Amino acid sequence: MGYTGGKSSNPTYLSVCSGDGHTEAVKIEFDPSVISYEDLMSRVLREASSFGGKAQYKSAVWAQDEDQAEVARRVAAKLNKTRVPILEQTKWYDAEDYHQKYLEKRRR
Repeated sequence: MGYTGGKSSNPTYLSVCSGDGHTEAVKIEFDPSVISYEDLMSRVLREASSFGGKAQYKSAVWAQDEDQAEVARRVAAKLNKTRVPILEQTKWYDAEDYHQKYLEKRRR
């Protein structure tokens, strides 16, 4: 869990909630020998919300390069999710410790 997409440095949960432009996000690391980027984007975009709203909660893809962006745009078009923005990667900030593994902690 972390924050990306904003312009301020060192965002916190409170600054993100206050509208600093960052989005709460998950960073997905994947092994292309296990799943292709296209298949990964199909899974991610299938669940993404096409509706806007506060930057804090928007669905978006921050592609690492133009090749990934092109794949994500193609998959989004196929799934009719063209309103989900495909953006250039921005600086990533890890969320505070208490936000890490949130669901896992709630199950205890």
